[in-house]
Amino acid sequence: KGLYDAMNKGIRLATGDYLCFLNAGDTLYTHDTLQAIVNTLSSEQLPDVIYGETAIVDKHRRFLHMRKKSTPKQLNWKSFKEGMLVCHQAFLASRALAQKETYDLGYRFSADFDWCIRIMKQSHLLHNTHLTLVNYLDEGLTTRNQKASLKERFRIMAKHYGLFSTLLHHLRFVFRTIIKR
Repeated sequence: KGLYDAMNKGIRLATGDYLCFLNAGDTLYTHDTLQAIVNTLSSEQLPDVIYGETAIVDKHRRFLHMRKKSTPKQLNWKSFKEGMLVCHQAFLASRALAQKETYDLGYRFSADFDWCIRIMKQSHLLHNTHLTLVNYLDEGLTTRNQKASLKERFRIMAKHYGLFSTLLHHLRFVFRTIIKR
């Protein structure tokens, strides 16, 4: 039934401690990325969410640029009022939380945005690795359907943050865009 239904099936079948969703064309940043992530963790308490930066690559896996939005030092569910500040592929959720919060199949292009917010709402500890975690192929489903994806994201933001707050944030986005031109 689509990409997010497949991800829900993956969540149900997963047996590890954390889930990382890499779509077609996406890869971990380096061969030792997982070990590098582990090296950033303290032994006291494992976080509910682990996150980091994203490199954008072309279809030949050549580096294009870092993702325009860099991850905040301290991430929480309210951080996404500014948009999806952490790429879905660089957002590792604990399996225990992910099995409680599956992808909403009512969203065709941006269920990952909604899922990340819901995961963060349930999280107690979010850990910024300060590492680049993934190579993101700049030709994914959301990129090809940007207008529809943005409409869904607006609905998701209104659901989580309220319509008035979402309208104000989008007016700010429009104003910044006009000024940059």
